[in-house]
Amino acid sequence: MHWYPGLAVILLSVLSLAPAIAAEGPATVLITGANRGIGYELARQYAGKGWTVIATARSPRDAADLKKLAAENPKVRIEKLDVTSDRSVKALAARYKGKPIDVLINNAGILGNIDAQKYGGYDFDTFDDIMAVNWKGPMRMVEAFMDNVAASQQKKIMNISSAVGSIEMTFPGQVFYRSSKAALNMAMRTLSKEVKRDPDPARKALIFGLINPGIVDTGFSKKLPIPMITAQESAAKVIVVIESYTPDKSGAFFDYKGTKIPW
Repeated sequence: MHWYPGLAVILLSVLSLAPAIAAEGPATVLITGANRGIGYELARQYAGKGWTVIATARSPRDAADLKKLAAENPKVRIEKLDVTSDRSVKALAARYKGKPIDVLINNAGILGNIDAQKYGGYDFDTFDDIMAVNWKGPMRMVEAFMDNVAASQQKKIMNISSAVGSIEMTFPGQVFYRSSKAALNMAMRTLSKEVKRDPDPARKALIFGLINPGIVDTGFSKKLPIPMITAQESAAKVIVVIESYTPDKSGAFFDYKGTKIPW
C-alpha cells in the first residue's frame, strides 16, 4: 500500500469539517398563524425542504390541513399559541428553552372589520384588536424567542408585513390595519439597530426582515377586485426572499419578488 502525503491533507480537512457539519444539524423554523393561507404554505414548503417546522395555531383542533400535514411529516410539530397572550407565548418559549431556531416567522395577522376602519366611524376596540395581533404579537415573539434564534446558524427573525404599511405609498382606507403594519415595520427596523449595541455577539448578529407577501387569494383579500397570487406561489417566493437576507439587509423591507419597498 502506498501512502500519499496529499491524502493526509485531504483526510485532515474532512475530519476537521465533520464537527462543524454535525453541529449545524437540520434547520428549524417557527411559524405563527400556520393553520391556513401563507402560514400553512410556509410550513408545508419548509417541511418539504427537510426543515423541522414548529407550526403554531391559536386553535390546533380546528386546523385540519395542518394536522394532516403533521401526520404525514414527523418533522412538523403543531403547537397551540395565541400571540396576544403573554402567558401563551411564555409557555411556548419555556418548552423550547435552549433549542436553536434558525428562522422565526411572525406571520399571524388580522385585517379586522373594514367598516370599523372607515373615516368618521372608527371603532377603537377594533383598532386595539388589530394592534394586539399585528404589532404586539410579533414583539412578544421576538422578546420570547430572541435567544433561540441567536443560538442558531441562520439567526433570522422574519415578519410578514404588507405594502399598505408603507408611509411612502399611502392611499385611503384600512387605517387601523395599515397603521399596525407601519408600526410593525418601525419596530423591527428599530430592533435591527438596537441589537447592534448588544454585548452578546450572537444577538448582535440577528437579522431582521420585513416581507410583503403580495396580494394573496386567501380569506384576507377574497373580496378585492384585483389580480392575486396563490398562497403556494407567495410562500415559495417569500422563502427565497428569506434566504436572501444577509446582515447588511437587516431591517430592510422587501416584496415577495425581492424588490425593496420604500416606507
